[in-house]
Amino acid sequence: MSIEGCTESYLDSIVNMGRTPLPKDEALQPLNVKVPSEDLYFVQEVLKPALGVSYNAEAVREVLVQLRTCFRLPQYVVEVLEAEMKAKKLNILGYVQELLLRRFEALRDGPGRAKKSPAGGPRRLR
Repeated sequence: MSIEGCTESYLDSIVNMGRTPLPKDEALQPLNVKVPSEDLYFVQEVLKPALGVSYNAEAVREVLVQLRTCFRLPQYVVEVLEAEMKAKKLNILGYVQELLLRRFEALRDGPGRAKKSPAGGPRRLR
């Protein structure tokens, strides 16, 4: 995105926003969870490398923190998003699922894509 000479990307701007603060160093509490093998594989082979962490517990902790803090967005952003979640009667997982579905639909129906009519055939442009 380039606004008046600014070359910072949208994601960079989000990363550089003030974030919801995390709790000060607290004693970590144990949490033992049994997961199916495909979930363990996901944590070990996908999540750990993607997050740049060495241990399964670090990867799972990071996911929990991200969910709990609404992805560490600034508090004023979180308040607006939480109000929408409440109005839609969705929890954070349902809300993220809805946002991903909306994004898929936007990509699917984006510029250069033939729009389909309700009958299933392509629409004619006038």
